Amino acid sequence: MKVDAAISTDVLVIGGGAAGSFAAIRARQLGADVLLVTKGLYGRDGASTWMAGPALQAALYSPDSAEVHAHDVIRVGRYIADQDLVHAYTRRLPELIGWLEQWGMRFRKENGRFVMTRYPGETYPRVVETARPAISSGPQYRSIIPRETKRLGVGVGEDLFVNELLSHQGTVCGALAIDIREGKLVALRAKSVILAAGGHMGCYPRTFTPTASGDGSAMAYRAGAILADMEFTDFYTYASVWPSVGRGDDWPALIAYSLSGVLYNRKGEEYMKRYTGARRVPPRAAALELRAGNGSSHGGVYLSVRHLPRNLLNDFVAETGHGKWIDGLKGIGFDLANDAVEIAPAGITSFGGCKINAKCETNLDGLYAAGEVASGHQGAYVLVGNMVGSSASMGCIAGEQAAARAAGMKLPVPDASRMKEVGSFLKSLLERRKDGSRPFEVRKAIQHILNERAYLVGRTEGGLQKGLEEIAEVRSAMIPRLRVSNHDVRFNQEWLQALEVINEAQIGELILGAALRRKETRGCHYRDDYPVESDEWLKRITVSNKNGLAAFTEEPVVLQHVRPPAKVA
Repeated sequence: MKVDAAISTDVLVIGGGAAGSFAAIRARQLGADVLLVTKGLYGRDGASTWMAGPALQAALYSPDSAEVHAHDVIRVGRYIADQDLVHAYTRRLPELIGWLEQWGMRFRKENGRFVMTRYPGETYPRVVETARPAISSGPQYRSIIPRETKRLGVGVGEDLFVNELLSHQGTVCGALAIDIREGKLVALRAKSVILAAGGHMGCYPRTFTPTASGDGSAMAYRAGAILADMEFTDFYTYASVWPSVGRGDDWPALIAYSLSGVLYNRKGEEYMKRYTGARRVPPRAAALELRAGNGSSHGGVYLSVRHLPRNLLNDFVAETGHGKWIDGLKGIGFDLANDAVEIAPAGITSFGGCKINAKCETNLDGLYAAGEVASGHQGAYVLVGNMVGSSASMGCIAGEQAAARAAGMKLPVPDASRMKEVGSFLKSLLERRKDGSRPFEVRKAIQHILNERAYLVGRTEGGLQKGLEEIAEVRSAMIPRLRVSNHDVRFNQEWLQALEVINEAQIGELILGAALRRKETRGCHYRDDYPVESDEWLKRITVSNKNGLAAFTEEPVVLQHVRPPAKVA
């Protein structure tokens, strides 16, 4: 399969969520020619930004400050975050709130000031309330951010599946992409490349981001980028499993937070009262109940607001504007005042990815990373509402750096032999017609391994080691035998899924390997056999590709701004 087309630009942005969009916007504002590409329709693809909740953090008013915000991020992230990076992006957030308002985002104000709400982990109220605080902000982002991106003249390439980074003498200078509509191979040449392709929580079976297959981190790893923090995978408690209206959505979170919903197991017990320490985290506690056989018939735990008067619930329904999920419940005769919703933890955010510095530079010349595809911006856990803002802010930093670099150089010529090699491999996937592994079978196998060995529960020495053996079997026995039943190149989703599961298998190995190495519990990494956080593990685990093998190392965290409090003997 040969390259059918080539597109040249100053700055190539891979991914169209908050990180990618703001990277493209800032690079374009600084005069760079910018191309943003996404593997779906821009603003309607699988970017988690378009599904974001109402919380958005920025330190706008005294006594809060960007420094206090940064300290909160580092503390909640259990001191694993890159402290210079956190300080760099928290300083940018107030300005970004102003941009969003200017572009049409609707926020609540009183006497000319933004209304601020305090969420868990914040020293001061820092969440900027939207005009309808109980409603997700994703639809507003979807409406205003792509519009501003296009207004500035950013080129947008939709339905382009980027599969491989291109380089010239060790410098990243573009990427190879499949034009999904035409089935053509396109070379995207650039002076600077920004990865903003999202995370990898689609590697788990129950997830809010099923399209997040780790493509960005996997292709960066293959190209020689150092990754870090791959053991930290975050799960959200309130994914609906029953009733089936909006199944998998997070609307039960409104019940939990806005109405003080109570969690029960199948015995009718308020089980959260039994849990302490790291076990008291809601998703972890729910997972423990499910593993103990205390779940519902649909595989969840129960969330109830039966303790509240009906007229209060009616007021809540009126305030939320009769969301689709509320209409759906009414349509099937589900009575929220008497019936419990069934929920279960689902993958939401990954904190591992490309290791970057405060300028969003990777170790590869010409390659920048921002958002969930990067690491170090949150640490081992995250403040509620911090992801969209931090991703957008990092995007701004990456866009500025990439534009400045591109302004002073000529367009490099990528290695032709690598393009030929990738093209041959892509063609071979389409030509395999004998019995082999179908992409959905491989994906199911990967998801099962991670769910059993690297979930909220079950991370043990033996289990993780077994998981590595199982994922090695997938990579050695199933991946080489991948085949697709559809041999047409146009809109061939199974062909693309085959490429995704190759990435997922690689990411799965890195998650398991890092989780095995970290012998403690920290943030959202829970080791059943090492249940306590240890000062000895105030380190970041990094990994690089050494001749096809994952080489893990440990790096002490640099505590230049914030140090953990001294422990009382």
